[in-house]
Amino acid sequence: DGKTLKINNAHCNHCMHCINMMPQALRPGNERGATFLLGSHAPILEGAQLSWVIVPFFEMEPPFDFLKETMANIAEWWSEHGKNRERVGELIMRLGMRSLLEAIGLPPVPQQVRIPRANPFFFWQQSDFDAEAKGRKYYTKEGFDVD
Repeated sequence: DGKTLKINNAHCNHCMHCINMMPQALRPGNERGATFLLGSHAPILEGAQLSWVIVPFFEMEPPFDFLKETMANIAEWWSEHGKNRERVGELIMRLGMRSLLEAIGLPPVPQQVRIPRANPFFFWQQSDFDAEAKGRKYYTKEGFDVD
């Protein structure tokens, strides 16, 4: 009818740009949560480094188990692989986002890609190719079934 404005929730990545541009027209819904960013800092020699999106959106409800578990997994990965005085963002740059995501057990999502077509995080293992040769799906985590 041209008089209602709706957001297509299936395609929303919770960047909040539309709400920032039209605060009077759009109001956030009842869904409350956070975006988990990690790794920004501004070293003198290399210039500013922006954060990586680790989890695009998750609901923040007490007792915050998902947040605590994810933070503990990242701290464990950092303590195992980080060099002396190395920040988490520098470690991600050195080892890659793929290494981090595999260590903390999160699937890759499109919001984690910094530059389109520059750094996709495909997790191909030999077992994937063996499974495909046998006619099975090679990636079967929640919501990522490939036919």
